[in-house]
Amino acid sequence: MKQMRSILAPLLMLLTGVLMTSCDDEQETAMMLWGTWEGQLSTEFYQDRWGGYGQTYYTVWHFEGKPGSRHGKGWEIDYVGHQRYAQHFDWQVIDDGRTVRLHYAGAWDDEWIYNFYLDDGYFTGYIDSGDGKQSFFQLERVEDNGYDHDYGWDFRAQRPLQTKETAEKGK
Repeated sequence: MKQMRSILAPLLMLLTGVLMTSCDDEQETAMMLWGTWEGQLSTEFYQDRWGGYGQTYYTVWHFEGKPGSRHGKGWEIDYVGHQRYAQHFDWQVIDDGRTVRLHYAGAWDDEWIYNFYLDDGYFTGYIDSGDGKQSFFQLERVEDNGYDHDYGWDFRAQRPLQTKETAEKGK
C-alpha cells in the first residue's frame, strides 16, 4: 500500500499539471488563424493600394505560426480585375485575442483586424489601417494545395477570378 502511494502521488501531480495547462485567448486565436482563407473584401481597403474603385475584391490570406505562439508570418493575394497582387506580412494577435495586426513587407501601413468572428470554417470582420476607413471581409477556410508558396499565386484552374463583371453575370 505504501509503495502504491509513492507511485500514485507523483502521477497525480503530473496529471494535474497537464490537465490544468491551457492556452490564453491570444494563443487560441492565433491557432485558429493558421491556414488559408479566401473570400470577398470590400473596396475601401484597396482604393489606396491598387487604385480600383466601386468593386468588392477577391482575396486570399495565409497565416503560419508555431504552437503556443501569438504571431507568425503570412501572405496575401488580391485579385483585382484580371491582375493578381501578392504581399507578405508578419501578423500578431493582441488585445486578449480581439485584434490581429498585419505588418506588411514594403511600404504599406500596418492593418488592424477587429470585431471579427473566427471558427474552423469562417473568418469575418473588419480591417483598417488606422485611418478610419473600415472594410468588411468574409472569408472561408480552404485547403491550400493549389498555391505556389514560392511565388504566392493561385494556379488552380477550376477557380476563376471573381470580378465585378463575373459577379454581375452570375446574378
